[in-house]
Amino acid sequence: MKRDMDLIREILLWMENQDDDAFFFIHIPDFGRHEDTIGHVLMLKSAGFLYESQKGVLRMSWEGHEFLDKVRDEEIWRKTKEGANKMESWSVKLLGELATGYIKLKAAELGLPLS
Repeated sequence: MKRDMDLIREILLWMENQDDDAFFFIHIPDFGRHEDTIGHVLMLKSAGFLYESQKGVLRMSWEGHEFLDKVRDEEIWRKTKEGANKMESWSVKLLGELATGYIKLKAAELGLPLS
């Protein structure tokens, strides 16, 4: 299965807005097969973005929240994907770094001080 970063982002956005019990019934509309969603959830777990709680419920980890906060904004996500597409290879870590760079540019445009 090819990793779909749009689906990964949508899963994280969805999970952030659910009660614990809802994690048993993950459904992301407009992303094709349910098996792909489950496969990507397993990828997120293996990457440390999700973990299984003592109750056996999948929850978002600190790292998952950090990544989501970097790519939450639609404009930042669009620019991040455009930047990544200009390269022939990239990693999730690089996507996060690109998003951070675009966040810093946006902050500078708003006149917010960054040190």
